[in-house]
Amino acid sequence: MEVLLSAVASDLVGRLVSFLISKFAEPGSTDDVVRLQRSLLRARAVVEEAEARQVTSRAMLLQLNHLRGEMCRGSYVLDAFRRRAALPGRSYATARRPLALPSGRDAAGGLSVAVESMEAALGDMKEFVVLLGGCPRVGRQPYSAYLFMESCMFGRQMEKEQIVSFLLQPARDLDVLAIIGPHEVGKRTLVEHACLEERVRDHFAKIHRLCGDDLDVQGQEPLRGLVDTDQRSLIVIDFAGGDTDEERWTGFRSSLRRRAHGESKIIVIGRAETLSGLGTVPPLRLRAPRREELWYLFKALAFGGADPEERPELVRVATALFAGIPDLTPFVAVSKTAASLRADLSARSWRRVLRVSVGVTALQLGAAFPGGRGRPEEKTAYYHPGVPVKGGRSAPCLFYDRRKSTGMPRSELPRATMLDVAGGAVPAGGKRFDVLVWQSRIPPYASYVATCDMERAAQVEIAKRRLASKRRRGQLVRGPLRRRQGGGTLGERGGDEGGAVAGRGE
Repeated sequence: MEVLLSAVASDLVGRLVSFLISKFAEPGSTDDVVRLQRSLLRARAVVEEAEARQVTSRAMLLQLNHLRGEMCRGSYVLDAFRRRAALPGRSYATARRPLALPSGRDAAGGLSVAVESMEAALGDMKEFVVLLGGCPRVGRQPYSAYLFMESCMFGRQMEKEQIVSFLLQPARDLDVLAIIGPHEVGKRTLVEHACLEERVRDHFAKIHRLCGDDLDVQGQEPLRGLVDTDQRSLIVIDFAGGDTDEERWTGFRSSLRRRAHGESKIIVIGRAETLSGLGTVPPLRLRAPRREELWYLFKALAFGGADPEERPELVRVATALFAGIPDLTPFVAVSKTAASLRADLSARSWRRVLRVSVGVTALQLGAAFPGGRGRPEEKTAYYHPGVPVKGGRSAPCLFYDRRKSTGMPRSELPRATMLDVAGGAVPAGGKRFDVLVWQSRIPPYASYVATCDMERAAQVEIAKRRLASKRRRGQLVRGPLRRRQGGGTLGERGGDEGGAVAGRGE
């Protein structure tokens, strides 16, 4: 009897301990991490093989797009889970938008959901892998993923094939495709890659690139030598300035229809949704990249051929830098920052880049300020409180008037780059100079130049200190004033002065 009672008691104690462990421990987190790592490796192999082949089936492209999205999301969740586990209760002060993942049991639950989603996506790719073997290769690919991402578009394979399919299908009556998307999502890059396809270049005898101002057909001057009635032509019109006048467009298309070959086609590019009414086929809408997709691209470009899992300290710095990347120009910001990091894969260099990025503030420029006119993205300046100066102490700098140009040779661009600025190559006593922010390595080879103004940055710094001082004084006086008079005005006056300096866009 005593033996039986002892066995029952041991069993109850064992079950109680197991229940407590399962209740308070993170369920299956270690196993989920291993499963997610394996799934990500398999997904990466499939995606890289598919990107090396010419996939024309829309159904296969949709499957590939879905798997790529799940791969980016799974990588994001895995890195966020590791970061939370390595730094419990801590975060970088600069991380305004750190890699997001819930805490506690919800974090493990999010990891489990990512694992299940990845495994389900891979399970649906069995037929895709078989069919992929029948797709022709598109040429020799770089040996490293980051080299491939630098020389090709990221995640636009389906959209490019949709454009190529439109261009090669039989024309009805001067067909028009409208490509619409927000600022800096790669509309021109996508069209340029489609035009560089050998199938497209063999199909069209001429490819012309126009802007919205070229639609004036008075006297038919713009159309002379532009089109040929005996050969197919492709005309790409960039409405970078916004909307277009319907009357001008109607006159331009009517004149072009009379002169052009019957199978010629038009592509219009712009941000205005009204451009969709110009097309004869459904428009192609490009969305901005998700944060998960940007993180995957950023990590691949920043680490280059190095393995991020072997550099945990660099991963922590990368997450802090990634949190400050704006949504306004995501691809440019990711590529610019990643290039600065990849130039030197030492922790000291990465921390220096992080220090330069600490406290960066977006300011809205007034109309009287140089570069303060134009679209909202052109009126935004970025205030860096601490840029290293050659042979001296760090100094604030204001970057504004960002310009974009395409096809310019390196000799005509500023010699100073953002990598030089982060490395402390700014000369002491410098006041205002142009900086090459970033130069794309893929067509149409866009270059971004901005003005670095250290003199105006010093004025902004003085104004910010005065504003902070007034706010502190307002906090000290506001309490007694409220008791005596029912409220004070010092805080309001301080706010007005701050608005006169610049509008903060944090």
